[in-house]
Amino acid sequence: MVKAFIPILLISLGILSDLYIFHRYINFQSMWRWIWWFPAIGILCFALYFVFFGKGFGVEYNSINIFLLLIGICCIPKIIFAIFAPLPKVGTWLGIIAALGIIYIILYGITLGFSKFHFKYVTYESATVPKAFDGYRIVQFSDTHTGTFRGPYHKLLRESIDSINTLKPDLICFVGDIVNFSPEELMPHIEAYSSLRATDGVVTIMGNHDYASYINISPKERLALVNRTRELQHTFGWDMLSNTHRIIYRSNTDEKGNVHCDSIVLIGEENWGKPPFPQYGNIEQALKGLTVQDRKIITNNGQQAFSIMLSHDPNAWREHIMPIFKPEITMSGHTHGTQFSIFGWSPASMLYKEWGGIFYEKPSDSEQSTQQSILSVTTGMGGNFPFRFGMPREAVVITLKHKE
Repeated sequence: MVKAFIPILLISLGILSDLYIFHRYINFQSMWRWIWWFPAIGILCFALYFVFFGKGFGVEYNSINIFLLLIGICCIPKIIFAIFAPLPKVGTWLGIIAALGIIYIILYGITLGFSKFHFKYVTYESATVPKAFDGYRIVQFSDTHTGTFRGPYHKLLRESIDSINTLKPDLICFVGDIVNFSPEELMPHIEAYSSLRATDGVVTIMGNHDYASYINISPKERLALVNRTRELQHTFGWDMLSNTHRIIYRSNTDEKGNVHCDSIVLIGEENWGKPPFPQYGNIEQALKGLTVQDRKIITNNGQQAFSIMLSHDPNAWREHIMPIFKPEITMSGHTHGTQFSIFGWSPASMLYKEWGGIFYEKPSDSEQSTQQSILSVTTGMGGNFPFRFGMPREAVVITLKHKE
Protein backbone atom coordinates (compact mmCIF):
# COMPACT_ATOMS: atom_id res chain seq x y z
CA MET A 1 0.00 0.00 0.00
CA VAL A 2 2.80 2.40 0.90
CA LYS A 3 4.63 1.64 -2.37
CA ALA A 4 1.46 2.52 -4.33
CA PHE A 5 0.79 5.65 -2.27
CA ILE A 6 4.15 7.26 -3.09
CA PRO A 7 3.70 7.25 -6.93
CA ILE A 8 0.11 8.51 -6.52
CA LEU A 9 1.31 11.34 -4.28
CA LEU A 10 4.11 12.28 -6.71
CA ILE A 11 1.73 12.25 -9.70
CA SER A 12 -0.75 14.44 -7.81
CA LEU A 13 1.93 16.92 -6.77
CA GLY A 14 3.31 16.82 -10.30
CA ILE A 15 -0.05 17.82 -11.78
CA LEU A 16 -0.36 20.68 -9.28
CA SER A 17 3.14 21.80 -10.27
CA ASP A 18 2.14 21.59 -13.94
CA LEU A 19 -0.82 23.87 -13.23
CA TYR A 20 1.39 26.39 -11.44
CA ILE A 21 4.06 26.43 -14.17
CA PHE A 22 1.45 26.52 -16.96
CA HIS A 23 -0.36 29.56 -15.58
CA ARG A 24 2.77 31.45 -14.57
CA TYR A 25 5.19 30.76 -17.41
CA ILE A 26 3.31 29.31 -20.38
CA ASN A 27 1.02 32.26 -20.95
CA PHE A 28 1.46 32.77 -24.70
CA GLN A 29 -1.62 32.37 -26.88
CA SER A 30 -0.94 29.36 -29.07
CA MET A 31 -2.20 25.84 -29.52
CA TRP A 32 1.38 24.63 -29.03
CA ARG A 33 1.30 25.51 -25.35
CA TRP A 34 -0.99 22.55 -24.68
CA ILE A 35 1.94 20.25 -25.52
CA TRP A 36 3.05 21.02 -21.95
CA TRP A 37 0.43 18.60 -20.69
CA PHE A 38 1.49 15.63 -22.83
CA PRO A 39 3.94 14.12 -20.27
CA ALA A 40 1.38 14.45 -17.44
CA ILE A 41 -1.35 12.85 -19.57
CA GLY A 42 1.00 10.00 -20.53
CA ILE A 43 1.94 9.30 -16.92
CA LEU A 44 -1.70 9.44 -15.85
CA CYS A 45 -2.69 6.95 -18.58
CA PHE A 46 0.17 4.69 -17.45
CA ALA A 47 -1.12 4.84 -13.87
CA LEU A 48 -4.73 4.12 -14.88
CA TYR A 49 -3.56 1.13 -16.92
CA PHE A 50 -1.76 -0.36 -13.93
CA VAL A 51 -4.79 0.23 -11.68
CA PHE A 52 -7.43 -1.31 -13.98
CA PHE A 53 -5.54 -3.67 -16.31
CA GLY A 54 -2.15 -4.28 -14.70
CA LYS A 55 -1.03 -7.83 -14.03
CA GLY A 56 1.19 -7.00 -11.06
CA PHE A 57 4.80 -6.08 -10.31
CA GLY A 58 6.19 -9.54 -10.96
CA VAL A 59 4.76 -9.76 -14.49
CA GLU A 60 5.19 -6.16 -15.69
CA TYR A 61 8.46 -5.32 -14.00
CA ASN A 62 10.02 -3.58 -17.02
CA SER A 63 6.92 -1.47 -17.69
CA ILE A 64 6.72 -0.42 -14.07
CA ASN A 65 10.38 0.59 -14.12
CA ILE A 66 9.71 2.80 -17.15
CA PHE A 67 6.70 4.27 -15.35
CA LEU A 68 8.78 5.07 -12.26
CA LEU A 69 11.51 6.57 -14.43
CA LEU A 70 8.96 8.88 -16.08
CA ILE A 71 7.74 9.98 -12.66
CA GLY A 72 11.34 10.62 -11.68
CA ILE A 73 12.26 12.82 -14.64
CA CYS A 74 8.85 14.42 -15.32
CA CYS A 75 7.14 14.85 -11.94
CA ILE A 76 9.83 15.26 -9.29
CA PRO A 77 11.86 18.01 -11.08
CA LYS A 78 8.69 20.07 -11.63
CA ILE A 79 7.69 19.65 -7.99
CA ILE A 80 11.13 20.85 -6.89
CA PHE A 81 10.95 23.78 -9.35
CA ALA A 82 7.52 24.81 -8.06
CA ILE A 83 8.85 24.85 -4.48
CA PHE A 84 11.69 27.27 -5.31
CA ALA A 85 10.04 29.38 -8.02
CA PRO A 86 7.85 31.55 -5.74
CA LEU A 87 10.94 32.88 -3.94
CA PRO A 88 11.51 36.55 -4.85
CA LYS A 89 14.14 37.51 -7.47
CA VAL A 90 16.18 34.28 -7.58
CA GLY A 91 13.38 31.72 -7.22
CA THR A 92 13.06 30.84 -10.90
CA TRP A 93 16.79 30.26 -11.37
CA LEU A 94 17.09 28.28 -8.14
CA GLY A 95 14.16 26.16 -9.29
CA ILE A 96 15.78 25.48 -12.66
CA ILE A 97 19.11 24.54 -11.06
CA ALA A 98 17.43 22.24 -8.49
CA ALA A 99 15.26 20.59 -11.15
CA LEU A 100 18.26 19.95 -13.41
CA GLY A 101 20.12 18.56 -10.39
CA ILE A 102 17.32 16.03 -9.79
CA ILE A 103 17.36 14.98 -13.45
CA TYR A 104 21.14 14.53 -13.27
CA ILE A 105 20.90 12.38 -10.12
CA ILE A 106 18.28 10.13 -11.71
CA LEU A 107 20.05 9.71 -15.06
CA TYR A 108 23.43 9.15 -13.39
CA GLY A 109 21.90 6.72 -10.89
CA ILE A 110 20.41 4.43 -13.55
CA THR A 111 23.59 4.40 -15.65
CA LEU A 112 27.05 4.89 -14.12
CA GLY A 113 25.75 4.85 -10.55
CA PHE A 114 24.23 1.38 -10.80
CA SER A 115 27.19 -0.04 -12.69
CA LYS A 116 29.71 0.73 -9.91
CA PHE A 117 30.72 -2.12 -7.60
CA HIS A 118 33.28 -2.21 -4.81
CA PHE A 119 34.48 -4.25 -1.84
CA LYS A 120 34.37 -3.03 1.74
CA TYR A 121 37.16 -4.57 3.84
CA VAL A 122 36.77 -5.34 7.54
CA THR A 123 39.15 -7.09 9.97
CA TYR A 124 37.70 -8.78 13.04
CA GLU A 125 40.53 -9.33 15.54
CA SER A 126 39.85 -11.12 18.80
CA ALA A 127 41.14 -13.80 21.14
CA THR A 128 37.86 -15.62 20.47
CA VAL A 129 38.90 -16.27 16.86
CA PRO A 130 40.22 -19.86 16.81
CA LYS A 131 43.91 -20.08 15.88
CA ALA A 132 43.18 -22.36 12.96
CA PHE A 133 40.96 -19.65 11.48
CA ASP A 134 43.53 -16.87 11.71
CA GLY A 135 43.41 -15.09 8.34
CA TYR A 136 40.10 -16.75 7.40
CA ARG A 137 38.41 -14.65 4.72
CA ILE A 138 34.63 -14.35 4.40
CA VAL A 139 32.77 -12.54 1.63
CA GLN A 140 29.33 -11.27 2.61
CA PHE A 141 26.90 -10.13 -0.07
CA SER A 142 23.17 -9.60 -0.20
CA ASP A 143 20.10 -8.20 -1.94
CA THR A 144 20.95 -9.01 -5.53
CA HIS A 145 17.24 -8.74 -6.46
CA THR A 146 18.17 -10.70 -9.56
CA GLY A 147 15.23 -9.58 -11.71
CA THR A 148 16.75 -6.10 -11.79
CA PHE A 149 19.73 -7.40 -13.79
CA ARG A 150 17.97 -7.47 -17.15
CA GLY A 151 18.75 -5.95 -20.51
CA PRO A 152 21.74 -3.58 -20.29
CA TYR A 153 22.30 -4.55 -16.64
CA HIS A 154 22.52 -8.32 -17.28
CA LYS A 155 26.32 -8.53 -17.40
CA LEU A 156 26.82 -6.53 -14.18
CA LEU A 157 25.81 -9.45 -11.96
CA ARG A 158 28.25 -11.84 -13.61
CA GLU A 159 31.05 -9.27 -13.39
CA SER A 160 30.42 -8.81 -9.66
CA ILE A 161 30.42 -12.57 -9.06
CA ASP A 162 33.66 -12.93 -11.01
CA SER A 163 35.18 -10.20 -8.80
CA ILE A 164 34.24 -12.17 -5.69
CA ASN A 165 35.85 -15.31 -7.08
CA THR A 166 39.14 -13.49 -7.69
CA LEU A 167 39.46 -13.02 -3.91
CA LYS A 168 39.55 -16.82 -3.42
CA PRO A 169 37.54 -16.58 -0.16
CA ASP A 170 37.32 -19.30 2.46
CA LEU A 171 33.58 -18.80 2.85
CA ILE A 172 30.84 -16.86 1.02
CA CYS A 173 27.69 -15.78 2.88
CA PHE A 174 24.62 -14.57 1.01
CA VAL A 175 22.18 -12.92 3.41
CA GLY A 176 18.90 -12.84 1.54
CA ASP A 177 16.70 -11.23 -1.13
CA ILE A 178 17.98 -13.08 -4.16
CA VAL A 179 14.78 -12.22 -6.10
CA ASN A 180 12.36 -9.33 -6.44
CA PHE A 181 9.19 -11.34 -6.97
CA SER A 182 9.68 -14.78 -8.52
CA PRO A 183 12.33 -17.51 -8.80
CA GLU A 184 12.00 -17.25 -12.60
CA GLU A 185 14.27 -14.22 -12.33
CA LEU A 186 17.12 -16.60 -11.49
CA MET A 187 16.93 -18.67 -14.66
CA PRO A 188 19.16 -16.45 -16.88
CA HIS A 189 21.77 -16.27 -14.11
CA ILE A 190 22.04 -19.91 -13.00
CA GLU A 191 25.51 -20.29 -14.52
CA ALA A 192 26.77 -17.10 -12.86
CA TYR A 193 25.52 -18.01 -9.39
CA SER A 194 26.76 -21.58 -9.75
CA SER A 195 30.25 -20.29 -10.53
CA LEU A 196 30.75 -18.85 -7.02
CA ARG A 197 33.64 -20.68 -5.34
CA ALA A 198 34.92 -20.73 -1.76
CA THR A 199 36.91 -23.28 0.23
CA ASP A 200 33.99 -23.94 2.58
CA GLY A 201 31.32 -23.19 0.02
CA VAL A 202 28.45 -20.72 -0.10
CA VAL A 203 25.85 -20.46 2.65
CA THR A 204 22.57 -18.62 2.11
CA ILE A 205 19.41 -17.52 3.91
CA MET A 206 16.02 -16.18 2.88
CA GLY A 207 15.10 -12.48 2.76
CA ASN A 208 11.67 -10.88 2.82
CA HIS A 209 11.41 -10.75 -1.00
CA ASP A 210 12.22 -14.45 -1.29
CA TYR A 211 8.81 -15.44 0.11
CA ALA A 212 6.94 -14.18 -3.00
CA SER A 213 4.90 -11.91 -0.74
CA TYR A 214 4.81 -8.97 -3.17
CA ILE A 215 2.66 -10.62 -5.84
CA ASN A 216 -1.06 -11.36 -5.66
CA ILE A 217 -1.31 -15.15 -5.81
CA SER A 218 -2.88 -17.93 -3.77
CA PRO A 219 -1.10 -19.36 -0.71
CA LYS A 220 -0.54 -22.62 -2.60
CA GLU A 221 1.09 -20.82 -5.54
CA ARG A 222 3.17 -18.73 -3.15
CA LEU A 223 4.47 -21.82 -1.34
CA ALA A 224 5.43 -23.36 -4.69
CA LEU A 225 7.44 -20.25 -5.61
CA VAL A 226 9.18 -20.17 -2.23
CA ASN A 227 10.16 -23.83 -2.54
CA ARG A 228 11.40 -23.17 -6.07
CA THR A 229 13.58 -20.30 -4.83
CA ARG A 230 15.09 -22.62 -2.23
CA GLU A 231 15.61 -25.44 -4.74
CA LEU A 232 17.37 -23.21 -7.26
CA GLN A 233 19.84 -22.01 -4.65
CA HIS A 234 20.50 -25.66 -3.82
CA THR A 235 21.07 -26.19 -7.55
CA PHE A 236 23.74 -23.48 -7.44
CA GLY A 237 25.55 -25.66 -4.88
CA TRP A 238 24.69 -23.31 -2.02
CA ASP A 239 23.91 -24.47 1.51
CA MET A 240 20.56 -23.04 2.68
CA LEU A 241 20.41 -22.37 6.43
CA SER A 242 16.70 -22.26 7.29
CA ASN A 243 16.62 -21.87 11.07
CA THR A 244 19.54 -24.32 11.15
CA HIS A 245 23.27 -24.24 11.78
CA ARG A 246 26.46 -25.70 10.35
CA ILE A 247 29.88 -26.18 11.91
CA ILE A 248 33.13 -25.65 10.02
CA TYR A 249 36.18 -27.49 11.38
CA ARG A 250 39.90 -26.79 11.02
CA SER A 251 42.84 -28.63 12.58
CA ASN A 252 45.34 -26.63 14.61
CA THR A 253 48.78 -27.72 15.83
CA ASP A 254 49.94 -26.06 19.04
CA GLU A 255 53.51 -25.20 20.10
CA LYS A 256 54.02 -28.67 21.55
CA GLY A 257 53.01 -30.39 18.34
CA ASN A 258 49.60 -31.45 19.62
CA VAL A 259 46.81 -31.37 17.06
CA HIS A 260 43.53 -29.69 18.06
CA CYS A 261 40.28 -29.28 16.20
CA ASP A 262 39.04 -25.69 15.99
CA SER A 263 35.60 -24.75 14.74
CA ILE A 264 33.27 -21.93 13.74
CA VAL A 265 29.51 -22.22 14.14
CA LEU A 266 27.38 -20.73 11.34
CA ILE A 267 23.76 -20.05 12.26
CA GLY A 268 21.21 -18.99 9.67
CA GLU A 269 17.63 -18.01 10.27
CA GLU A 270 14.60 -17.27 8.14
CA ASN A 271 13.63 -13.63 7.72
CA TRP A 272 12.73 -11.76 10.90
CA GLY A 273 11.77 -8.11 10.59
CA LYS A 274 9.49 -5.52 12.06
CA PRO A 275 5.94 -5.59 10.63
CA PRO A 276 4.95 -5.61 7.83
CA PHE A 277 8.01 -7.77 7.08
CA PRO A 278 7.65 -11.50 7.80
CA GLN A 279 8.83 -13.02 11.07
CA TYR A 280 9.77 -16.60 10.29
CA GLY A 281 13.07 -16.56 12.17
CA ASN A 282 13.35 -19.06 15.00
CA ILE A 283 16.57 -18.75 17.01
CA GLU A 284 15.77 -21.63 19.35
CA GLN A 285 15.30 -23.96 16.41
CA ALA A 286 18.47 -22.70 14.73
CA LEU A 287 20.46 -23.40 17.91
CA LYS A 288 18.95 -26.85 18.47
CA GLY A 289 21.67 -29.32 19.43
CA LEU A 290 24.05 -26.57 20.59
CA THR A 291 24.79 -25.64 24.20
CA VAL A 292 24.08 -22.00 25.06
CA GLN A 293 25.34 -20.59 28.34
CA ASP A 294 25.30 -16.91 29.30
CA ARG A 295 24.21 -16.08 25.74
CA LYS A 296 27.31 -17.83 24.33
CA ILE A 297 27.64 -21.11 22.44
CA ILE A 298 29.77 -23.61 24.38
CA THR A 299 31.72 -26.43 22.74
CA ASN A 300 31.91 -30.01 24.04
CA ASN A 301 35.14 -29.23 25.89
CA GLY A 302 33.51 -26.32 27.71
CA GLN A 303 35.14 -23.59 25.64
CA GLN A 304 33.35 -20.63 24.10
CA ALA A 305 32.64 -21.26 20.41
CA PHE A 306 33.13 -18.60 17.76
CA SER A 307 29.76 -18.03 16.10
CA ILE A 308 28.55 -16.19 13.01
CA MET A 309 24.86 -15.38 12.61
CA LEU A 310 23.14 -14.77 9.28
CA SER A 311 19.90 -12.77 9.52
CA HIS A 312 18.58 -10.69 6.63
CA ASP A 313 17.04 -7.76 8.51
CA PRO A 314 19.42 -5.79 10.80
CA ASN A 315 16.53 -4.99 13.15
CA ALA A 316 16.69 -8.63 14.25
CA TRP A 317 20.14 -8.18 15.82
CA ARG A 318 19.15 -6.18 18.90
CA GLU A 319 15.49 -7.14 19.18
CA HIS A 320 15.44 -10.80 18.23
CA ILE A 321 18.94 -12.32 18.36
CA MET A 322 20.89 -10.64 21.17
CA PRO A 323 18.29 -11.30 23.90
CA ILE A 324 18.81 -15.04 23.28
CA PHE A 325 22.49 -15.39 22.40
CA LYS A 326 25.40 -13.17 21.46
CA PRO A 327 27.19 -14.19 18.24
CA GLU A 328 30.62 -12.71 17.61
CA ILE A 329 29.53 -11.57 14.14
CA THR A 330 26.04 -11.07 12.74
CA MET A 331 25.62 -10.45 9.00
CA SER A 332 22.63 -8.63 7.53
CA GLY A 333 21.50 -6.71 4.45
CA HIS A 334 17.97 -5.51 3.60
CA THR A 335 18.40 -1.72 3.80
CA HIS A 336 20.26 -1.11 0.48
CA GLY A 337 21.33 2.15 2.13
CA THR A 338 18.16 3.29 0.29
CA GLN A 339 20.47 3.18 -2.76
CA PHE A 340 21.12 6.88 -2.25
CA SER A 341 23.62 9.02 -0.39
CA ILE A 342 24.66 12.64 -0.75
CA PHE A 343 27.50 14.30 1.15
CA GLY A 344 27.70 11.18 3.34
CA TRP A 345 24.04 11.28 4.38
CA SER A 346 21.51 8.61 3.41
CA PRO A 347 17.74 8.51 4.07
CA ALA A 348 18.42 5.01 5.46
CA SER A 349 19.65 6.69 8.65
CA MET A 350 16.08 7.88 9.26
CA LEU A 351 14.63 4.39 8.83
CA TYR A 352 17.17 2.10 10.53
CA LYS A 353 19.41 2.40 13.55
CA GLU A 354 21.94 0.14 11.84
CA TRP A 355 21.73 0.44 8.06
CA GLY A 356 25.20 0.07 6.51
CA GLY A 357 28.67 -0.71 7.83
CA ILE A 358 29.93 -2.19 11.11
CA PHE A 359 28.00 -1.66 14.36
CA TYR A 360 28.95 -2.58 17.91
CA GLU A 361 26.99 -4.03 20.79
CA LYS A 362 27.31 -0.82 22.81
CA PRO A 363 27.44 2.74 21.42
CA SER A 364 30.69 3.33 23.34
CA ASP A 365 32.45 0.40 21.66
CA SER A 366 35.14 1.10 19.09
CA GLU A 367 37.26 -0.97 16.74
CA GLN A 368 39.56 -1.66 19.68
CA SER A 369 36.68 -3.31 21.56
CA THR A 370 37.26 -6.60 19.80
CA GLN A 371 35.54 -8.80 22.38
CA GLN A 372 32.15 -7.29 21.62
CA SER A 373 29.54 -8.68 19.27
CA ILE A 374 29.42 -6.81 15.97
CA LEU A 375 26.81 -6.40 13.23
CA SER A 376 27.92 -6.15 9.62
CA VAL A 377 25.24 -4.64 7.38
CA THR A 378 25.94 -4.64 3.66
CA THR A 379 24.10 -2.13 1.49
CA GLY A 380 23.66 -4.79 -1.15
CA MET A 381 24.59 -5.75 -4.68
CA GLY A 382 21.34 -4.87 -6.45
CA GLY A 383 18.02 -3.25 -5.74
CA ASN A 384 14.31 -3.24 -6.53
CA PHE A 385 15.02 -0.56 -9.13
CA PRO A 386 18.28 -0.21 -11.13
CA PHE A 387 19.38 3.02 -9.50
CA ARG A 388 22.22 3.98 -7.15
CA PHE A 389 23.63 7.39 -6.34
CA GLY A 390 26.45 7.75 -3.84
CA MET A 391 25.73 4.20 -2.66
CA PRO A 392 27.57 1.79 -4.99
CA ARG A 393 26.77 -1.88 -5.13
CA GLU A 394 29.04 -3.74 -2.73
CA ALA A 395 30.23 -6.91 -1.07
CA VAL A 396 31.90 -7.01 2.36
CA VAL A 397 35.18 -8.87 2.92
CA ILE A 398 35.65 -9.87 6.57
CA THR A 399 39.04 -11.24 7.62
CA LEU A 400 39.31 -13.03 10.96
CA LYS A 401 42.47 -12.46 13.01
CA HIS A 402 43.39 -14.38 16.14
CA LYS A 403 44.62 -12.09 18.94
CA GLU A 404 46.79 -13.54 21.69
